[in-house]
Amino acid sequence: MTPLSGWADYDGRMSDLPPGGADFFGRIPLFREFARLLSGSGGPVNWELARQVAVATAAGAEVFGSTPALPATAPRTDPAQQRGWDDALRLAELWLEPVTTLPGPDVPVSAKLRSRVDWAEWVLTALPPLVEPAAKRMGAALSAGQDADFGPGAAGLGPMGLGPMMERIGGLMFGIQIGTVAGQLAHTISAHHELPIPVRDRGHVVILPENVTALEHSSGLPGDQVRLAIAAGQLVRLRVLEGVEWVSGHLTGMLEQVAGAIDPDTSGLADRLQSLDMARPESLQELLEGGDLLGESASPELKAALGRLEAFLALIDGYAATISRRVLDERLPALDAVMAELRRRADAPEGPGALFASIIQADPDRASGSRGERFCAAVLAATDVERLERVWAHADFLPSPAELDDPGSWLERMGLIGGEPVDLDEGLRRLLDEGGTGPA
Repeated sequence: MTPLSGWADYDGRMSDLPPGGADFFGRIPLFREFARLLSGSGGPVNWELARQVAVATAAGAEVFGSTPALPATAPRTDPAQQRGWDDALRLAELWLEPVTTLPGPDVPVSAKLRSRVDWAEWVLTALPPLVEPAAKRMGAALSAGQDADFGPGAAGLGPMGLGPMMERIGGLMFGIQIGTVAGQLAHTISAHHELPIPVRDRGHVVILPENVTALEHSSGLPGDQVRLAIAAGQLVRLRVLEGVEWVSGHLTGMLEQVAGAIDPDTSGLADRLQSLDMARPESLQELLEGGDLLGESASPELKAALGRLEAFLALIDGYAATISRRVLDERLPALDAVMAELRRRADAPEGPGALFASIIQADPDRASGSRGERFCAAVLAATDVERLERVWAHADFLPSPAELDDPGSWLERMGLIGGEPVDLDEGLRRLLDEGGTGPA
């Protein structure tokens, strides 16, 4: 094994430069590309690499660095298919309006059909606020820990030292991870708002028709009922993610809290980098795919931050499924089978929920919509939709992780069961007058 921190000269002395001088990387195609990426602009995530990996994965590449089979030329959008989705959205919107108190979009909603590759590339534009806080934390730790992890010999890697290069390596790793997940998601989701990723694309619901068709064929369920269920779920999520003004910023703030509580483990990366064997090009892939950079942390702060994030994600998904079921009840003969299939697919180990959780450090089971559905069902058994939807009136009205698992405690805190009745409208006004810092 040839350590990266020292290179044997022809006479046995150790040099700070690899054989061939500073142009060593440029003489081998694979490492020339690696050097190009390292010399590019800095940042917590290498988004250009993420884009390339996402597109390749969505197009069918199974291994990092492999070339996917060229996809068939995507046909132009079938006008009949477009009309079918637009009709499903209009019908679902008509049914939804009297069921929910959340305001709908102020413009007519229509479908925007995207291929897997197009969606994988497009979704990356919405991910920076969700993934960069943790990536920045990791980059800072890599830079700060260079001397302790690598020792004085590391300074010979170049005039800038190891810090900037280590930050770029972190950016490469996050780029590969995020790009891979985006490409995998492009094969699993049916419509964009299955994920809690707000995208300011007013008046549009983004659909991946390839995946919807695959779902219909694999499940054997009636296609028109599957599409109506997807349309209803998308419209509910649209009202939460785009219509409730504070939701997007609250999600970003939660992710920043998680990032702030992470204690990154850079020692594993240091060990892998020092053992990088320049004679084996595949060792580069081993370096870039060598495990989770964030490591394990049992700090109470991180557990609490993750608990709040997971409860929030579970509530969004569970609420959307609950309202969709009420909207479609007695309208779709196969409703139970359709909703069960959508839930099974969403909670699968390689499903959209687990994939998305992997890039924001959440636990897929605790962030599952099944957990949120149980909460919503219990609240509706005791009250009604209007009172359930008080969770969206203000961030302080959200159930805590403990309350999500014990809905009665949330109902009691909100004054909906037990004790003296509480005027929630008056409580919200008082909360807003106090700037959101005191109890409602």
